[in-house]
Amino acid sequence: MSRSIIAAATLGLLACLPLAAEAHVTLEIQQAPPNSTYRAVFRVPHGCEGAPTIRVTVRLPEGVTEARPMPKAGWTLRTVPRATAPAAAGHGAAPPVAEVIWEGGSLEDAHYDEFIVRMRLPDRAGELLYIPVVQDCPDGKQAAWVEIPEPGRRVTDYRMPAPALRLAPRN
Repeated sequence: MSRSIIAAATLGLLACLPLAAEAHVTLEIQQAPPNSTYRAVFRVPHGCEGAPTIRVTVRLPEGVTEARPMPKAGWTLRTVPRATAPAAAGHGAAPPVAEVIWEGGSLEDAHYDEFIVRMRLPDRAGELLYIPVVQDCPDGKQAAWVEIPEPGRRVTDYRMPAPALRLAPRN
């Protein structure tokens, strides 16, 4: 068998393997209309280098005006209000949230789970909205998916990119 055939076969097999990007925390749906209510499903594919995830923190970007997280069985849910948040008004109104935190549960490294927050998106059509997520594990281990690309750089230039949501352009 020639070296070129072996090389082609090897490349073909490598193309079938999952990419490293699949190990990142991602959003199930990665585009939504601006100024809409969006159901953010954060997919957490594993723990931290063999250790279970014991806390998941979602840091909501400026412009998200409302957030309602979904409780998870076995996890304690809490929110951290935005420091500059005005008082909520109206039926069912909630103050703006800076962080959503699930803790006290355990997502084993070999397992997968989803964490859900319903949120009101900013009215900034065409923008790419980054939503940092941090996984905490025992003994201080952490997987911080918080890197936001600088202008002119691609998300693939980063090892720990934050999940991103494209706010659709206006028609």
